[in-house]
Amino acid sequence: MTIEQLKSNIKWWESKRWIYNVAVGLFGIFGIYDGLSRGEYSWTIDDTIGILIWGIGANIFYSLGILLELFDWYYLKNKVGIKRFRMIFFVIGILFSCFWTLWCSWLYFAKPHLW
Repeated sequence: MTIEQLKSNIKWWESKRWIYNVAVGLFGIFGIYDGLSRGEYSWTIDDTIGILIWGIGANIFYSLGILLELFDWYYLKNKVGIKRFRMIFFVIGILFSCFWTLWCSWLYFAKPHLW
């Protein structure tokens, strides 16, 4: 892989990041709206900080796609050929992150005494 191919791979992943962020954000907003509409809940600054940390963490996990391709290129010399499966990884990653966000928001509001 040349530097130009490396830049192209990073550009591909980074051009899709906004789709990932919008999808995870919409699922998070839906989960929070659903949780808040079920009953009385007092929103705190800790909740806001938690959402920011969740977003940063989600973007760190999104970056694993780029890192996985770099690992295959540098250490495995493209023997696995992960680049062929990048769209599959992208779709599976979005679906997993969206449903994980929704699940955790429902769990958070369903059992507030656990937190």
